[in-house]
Amino acid sequence: MNHALLDTLKRLGRCRIAVVGDLMLDRYLWGQATRISQEAPVPVVLVKRESHVPGGAANVARNVLSLGGRVSVYGCLGEDEEGRRLSSLLAEAGAETEGVVAIPGGHTTVKTRVLAGNQQVVRVDRENPAEVTAEARERLLAALERDLASGKVDALVMEDYAKGVFSREFMAQVAELARRHQVMSTLDPHPTHPYDVQGLTLMTPNRMEAFALAELPYLPGIGDPLHDTALARVGRTLLQRWGSELMLITLGAEGMALFRAGAPEPLVIPTRARQVFDVSGAGDTVMATMSLAICAGASHALAASLANYAAGIVVGYVGTRAIDARELEQALKEQR
Repeated sequence: MNHALLDTLKRLGRCRIAVVGDLMLDRYLWGQATRISQEAPVPVVLVKRESHVPGGAANVARNVLSLGGRVSVYGCLGEDEEGRRLSSLLAEAGAETEGVVAIPGGHTTVKTRVLAGNQQVVRVDRENPAEVTAEARERLLAALERDLASGKVDALVMEDYAKGVFSREFMAQVAELARRHQVMSTLDPHPTHPYDVQGLTLMTPNRMEAFALAELPYLPGIGDPLHDTALARVGRTLLQRWGSELMLITLGAEGMALFRAGAPEPLVIPTRARQVFDVSGAGDTVMATMSLAICAGASHALAASLANYAAGIVVGYVGTRAIDARELEQALKEQR
């Protein structure tokens, strides 16, 4: 198995992915909690350093690049300092950003995390989904259609974080473009957007998102995904409603369950995580790795297994982090 995974990893550089969705800037304030505030029962964090990394759909793009693939990004940024910083980070990483639309007077979505040591103390979000206009979506769609028609895109990834880019109509239009140009389409859905868009190749919700999208009461895992009847019901419901070929539900410590149209039961993949410090961005890593692997010709089971290894690595770090292809290769070799 690992020999096949290593061969797949070497082929990922052949693929070009179009990532469409909500772009974010992740800001980290790193420090130490030295005392409790006299103003409120909260820690006082003395900040030592600050860092910025691409988040949301931008983190998916960063994962594609770190795995050796090529990527074009389509999303919206505000005309502000944060938008310029995120645009620079993407360009420096090697992403094509001609499809990024700047919104005059708009504000870039920013997630600011304050950490005391390795412990997150608070997260502060700034967002305004209403700033993404119909005109901005038209520009995104035109840029995407141009690039799909050129034949330079192998797969299309939609990343919905409910920050303004996706409406039901826009998601359906993007999926239709992928079908028209015979390009694999994948979606990381948001539970507040049960759009039931048809014809997708792959969806990658986590367990909580999957239950919400299926409109079923949430039930925690039982420690045995293969015999988890509630999970099986959710997987079958989503496959039927959305009509996707594949439904990969991530299950945290229980690994992943891959539901396939026509298959009687899911393929369960145990987690490969050695230690978990931070799950931020793990779903982005799964989406990028699985999409690239399928594009590179891997079987669905092999692609899911490679994505599982990649996710198991990134959760071992604090903060949003893209998978490193060399680290993934080393992990695969150690398991041989």
